[in-house]
Amino acid sequence: MEESYEITIPNFTLGKEIGRGGMARVYLGEQLEPKRKVAIKIVTPQGNDPKILEDLQKEGDTVAQFSHPNIVTVFSCGVIESNYYLAMEILGGGDLAQKIEAGITELEAFNIMIDMAKALEHSHKRGTLHRDIKPENILFHEDGQAVLVDFGIAKAQNSVSEFTRVGAVVGTPHYMSPERALGKEIDERSDLYALGVVLYEMLMGKKVFEGGDTFAISYAHVHEPVPDLPEDKAKYQSLLNKLLAKNPDDRFQTSTQLISQLKKYVRRLKPVTDTTHSFAPLQDMTAAKKKTSPMPFIITGLVIVVAVLLGTWFMNQQNAIEINQTTLNSEQLLEMSNKLGAAEVFFKQQNINQAEALYLSVLTEFDCKNEDARNRIKILNRAKYDQIIAACD
Repeated sequence: MEESYEITIPNFTLGKEIGRGGMARVYLGEQLEPKRKVAIKIVTPQGNDPKILEDLQKEGDTVAQFSHPNIVTVFSCGVIESNYYLAMEILGGGDLAQKIEAGITELEAFNIMIDMAKALEHSHKRGTLHRDIKPENILFHEDGQAVLVDFGIAKAQNSVSEFTRVGAVVGTPHYMSPERALGKEIDERSDLYALGVVLYEMLMGKKVFEGGDTFAISYAHVHEPVPDLPEDKAKYQSLLNKLLAKNPDDRFQTSTQLISQLKKYVRRLKPVTDTTHSFAPLQDMTAAKKKTSPMPFIITGLVIVVAVLLGTWFMNQQNAIEINQTTLNSEQLLEMSNKLGAAEVFFKQQNINQAEALYLSVLTEFDCKNEDARNRIKILNRAKYDQIIAACD
């Protein structure tokens, strides 16, 4: 692969540049062992500040420990020749900014919101804020799954990073929460505010607040009311108002709360013709007004319910999953860790059968509450996931 950047990263080669922004450039690359295509981000801080490089390394190490289908997979990171590098999976489905420009449906928008809320739920529970939620940092697999990238200015909630101090206020003004614009302490609710701005942009095709400069945009986030949605989208106004509340105490307090609410909207959204999505219409009650006896329907319903319950009981007896819930020794913990690592490699390579078998092995033979294995098996085999949850919890 032809080199296009004067830096040598052990175990990697660099190819063509595919993007840049601020202090960072992104290249196509290749990892030599194990051999795979990767994207490599290289950050060159102004003045080669060693403290910034140290903070970047710490924050890269944090993200590399994440294992979640909606967070980019990091293979390696480090500091080479006063440059910070991060090698990660290639996401070939474009970014959300491109999808917004092309136009997306309401159902697509809410599914993306759930994916991003799940990513934030995972990182927030581990004490890490993203701090730069925006459409350009939401990429997609070719199958359409949304993935959150660029935790480059992320900050562990209880640490102070010199990198986050550069330029005083860090983040993109259009997606900046009021408390951040005012230079106040922030928490996970600031990320949720930014996600609300992204939702508005997906629904309306434009940013919630515009301005001639950073100050004007920041002022609007602090003082201007949330714009009213048009009549055909007014059903989402209360959700947006809560996401974009000026006072963090008036917003969703956690990503988990937001996910629960978003799922209600997705259940009510129903595709109609081609790509238009709207709320499912209420059932036509005209026929119900006819005076007919309900007894035949009641009897039929009871028969169906009994049959379903008996069938479910029989299937559960036939397919019951045995769970090992004993305390693991050090050798078993190591074996489980190795199986998780191998399963993740198979998952990334789309070797679904091998990945599923290994994740099931982890959950049934080692630790049925392992979060990483649960997240993956939920995607690969929902029926097995439900059985494991029932047997484990």
